[in-house]
Amino acid sequence: MTPGAVAIVRVFFWALPFLLGLLAGRSWGRTRLVMGLLLAALVLGAWVKPLPAGWVLGALGFALGVPLGRR
Repeated sequence: MTPGAVAIVRVFFWALPFLLGLLAGRSWGRTRLVMGLLLAALVLGAWVKPLPAGWVLGALGFALGVPLGRR
């Protein structure tokens, strides 16, 4: 694998927990869907090297996706 391909795969694995967390935050109120998306973000976040980066990105995506002030 070339270094460029490795960089693209690494960026993809960094973006995936963030996107799953964001989707979990946007689907606030549907408990089973939120829990499934957060579990997927947690598992994929564990694969990201350095370890806490994936979990931080998942939590950041979730925090940005939770609707504030909307009922």
